[in-house]
Amino acid sequence: MLAEVGSILVGLAVATALYAGGAGFWAIHRSDSRWAKSGRNAATATVALLGVALTALLGAFLGDQFGIRYVAHHSSRDLPAHLKASAVWAGQEGSLLLWSFLQALFSALVVTRPSKRAHSPERAFHLVPWAGVVLNLLTAFFAAVTLLLSNPFARQVTIPPDGQGLNPLLRHPGMIFHPPAMYLGYVGLAVPFAFAIAALITRQVGDWPSVARRWTVVAWLFLGLGILLGARWAYDVLGWGGYWGWDPVENAGLMPWLTATALLHGIAMQEQRGGFRAWNIFLAALSFALVLFGTFTTRSGLILSVHAFVRSDLGPYFLAAIFLTLGASLALMISRRSVLVSPYPVQGLFSRDGMFVLTLVLLLSITASVFVGSLLPTLTQALSGRRFEADPAWFDRVTGPQFGALVLVMGVCPLLARMAGGLRRVRRRGLPALLGAVAAVAAAALAGFSRPVSLLGFALAGLAGGTALAEIGRVVARRGVGRGGRHSGRRYGGYLVHVGVILMAVGVIGTRGYPFETEVELSPGEPVDVGAYTLVYDELRQETAGDHLSTWAAISVYRDGDYLATLAPRMNRYPSFDQTFMVPALRTGLREDIYLVLFSSSVDRLVNVKVILNPLINFLWLGGLVFLAGGLLALWPSPARAVPEGVLRRQRWPVGTTVALAAGLLVLVVATVAMWQPGIGSLIGRAGRPLPGQPAPDFTLDLLDGSNLRLVDLRAQVVVLNFWTTWCPSCADELPELEALWSEYQAQGVFFVGIAVQEEKVEVREMGSEFGLTYPLGLDPEGRIATPYGITAVPETFVIDPQGQTAAVHVGPVDAAELRQDLDRLLGR
Repeated sequence: MLAEVGSILVGLAVATALYAGGAGFWAIHRSDSRWAKSGRNAATATVALLGVALTALLGAFLGDQFGIRYVAHHSSRDLPAHLKASAVWAGQEGSLLLWSFLQALFSALVVTRPSKRAHSPERAFHLVPWAGVVLNLLTAFFAAVTLLLSNPFARQVTIPPDGQGLNPLLRHPGMIFHPPAMYLGYVGLAVPFAFAIAALITRQVGDWPSVARRWTVVAWLFLGLGILLGARWAYDVLGWGGYWGWDPVENAGLMPWLTATALLHGIAMQEQRGGFRAWNIFLAALSFALVLFGTFTTRSGLILSVHAFVRSDLGPYFLAAIFLTLGASLALMISRRSVLVSPYPVQGLFSRDGMFVLTLVLLLSITASVFVGSLLPTLTQALSGRRFEADPAWFDRVTGPQFGALVLVMGVCPLLARMAGGLRRVRRRGLPALLGAVAAVAAAALAGFSRPVSLLGFALAGLAGGTALAEIGRVVARRGVGRGGRHSGRRYGGYLVHVGVILMAVGVIGTRGYPFETEVELSPGEPVDVGAYTLVYDELRQETAGDHLSTWAAISVYRDGDYLATLAPRMNRYPSFDQTFMVPALRTGLREDIYLVLFSSSVDRLVNVKVILNPLINFLWLGGLVFLAGGLLALWPSPARAVPEGVLRRQRWPVGTTVALAAGLLVLVVATVAMWQPGIGSLIGRAGRPLPGQPAPDFTLDLLDGSNLRLVDLRAQVVVLNFWTTWCPSCADELPELEALWSEYQAQGVFFVGIAVQEEKVEVREMGSEFGLTYPLGLDPEGRIATPYGITAVPETFVIDPQGQTAAVHVGPVDAAELRQDLDRLLGR
């Protein structure tokens, strides 16, 4: 039933969207407000129809309707409800339905609640009908593609008893929010495109940015959030230690974000000086064309990627949409070229306008480089028959200098804008930039990041950071927070975005310039040094969790002898997918993250672990938060214009502004929750055991005979501490050997102590009698002694030298020969 209803709803949505576009066109042609109202009602109906269809698909997932092919391929009965909800957009069919709904929603918001703010020119308001026509036609296109080519409600003949389940790689919080954020960004970029087309049609190209700017900022924010969530997902889930591999699907989201960034800069200049008209029209069209290109590449099979959807028949239709978008835009730009001429020509490269032009050129150059690199394998295969892969190193070499130049422009642009004030003013305002560069280089060198290329990068980041912070401080000091004029929010937000980007640049320099990766084999209790870290493998466990078998190793991590955390990297085996996924564990730090990946284990309890150190990576995530906060601040409404005295002024924010601010706050909350987690794979409540050479924690032990024993009283003797329980078979196996060694070494200044963890006196006494144990036995019923020794699983044995230092640690059953070797060494034999 849900399948038929869902298909009917999408079909009706196609019809109402086409009607909305046609009614809007007829209203413009006939200047008939009745047709305009009818078109707006149809746009609202389209939102309702697609919203109900999306809700029906959600109901199908929650109700385990496996007769629907899409549900059977992406869900299962034991999948948690929140993952069933996210599975709605986990595949191609559901994602297109979500896209169609969001496209209809944005279209309806544009045509039903156009901006009438005091500073929005009346001419710009009259662009809304034409923009509505374009947006409603786009809604019809996406809904038709969903219905006819990728229907999420398609039924299957055989109904399976259970579904295949959600791809394990998509069960991360980042993947729950990443697709909707990306789609909101993609759909949002359709709005400035529609207004740009409307401006060309009506020849009113001077004022469309005033109504499109906030839509562009919202789209840019969500697209940036989606990119960051995708990067964090790759870092947390894929087990390779990186966050950006220059995968073609990753690049498909980055390219429109770069051009949208350029568009925001161009819009700012057009609103202030009336220039950059042709630039902005072109950037709006290019941004939306790149959205369509990303959709085309990920769904057509043109490029190979682990992130891409399965190959489908959608490619030709999206390719046609790309050519139509670019062709119509260029044709209109050529036919309207007379009105695209800026009334204020650029004053030269070293002017403020010139720096903005250079910024746009750099952003477009980076976009072109990413575009070429993404298509290079396909192009070389088609042209020469030999496939050339543009690997991450290629992208780094090509785009790295361009990003560096962009950061440099961020630092010098505000300074060059002050040249009209004279050289003295430039020197005064350039001092913070110079100090920032010097401070960044000095801090990096003192922290050990001293390679020449990286120092150059830190210098550029410090230069731009000093400029941005100085500009923020100067505006606050002169005008105060909240009193910066009409564009104060944009000014604060823009500089804060620059600070965020600079922090992210520091993270990129650290991770790209100082990578460290090695593989180590660990045996229980044996410390292994990796740089400044020491790893101690505690235990290996297997457990069934839902639809998979999880194998995990507990590994204690020390830095310079100090305990940091116990990490548990995992190998999860999913029989239904016939795949094993490595789930990394990491410990975050301001200087670097230590990142562990378990990739094999053996029957003799040895494990192989990949150790990755990521210097300065948390500056990347911190910078992401700052730049999102800056984008949110840029949405803050400008103060209302003055009103005549005696006129009652009612302070009221437009609905669109309120929605935009709420969306921005949601961005920050989602980013904070989903991305910045304190430590993935950490075992809470664990304490590190003392390493060889470190002092053994003192304790007072209650012995079975009622007396007490203090470790400090055993100084000058070699002490063997054995932690055990009565229910542990391995403990029982080693008790006879421990008793034999006690008898052999007792007279030579060696003291054995057995500590029963969380046991009752009766059971311990009975087992001691059964094995004839004569060395002292004590009770640790609450684990007060086991905790500072970092006991993870019994048995564990510690050998302590006469000075009270830990000499050896044995995790698991101890071999008599190994223990005898430790004792002979300490006794000087």
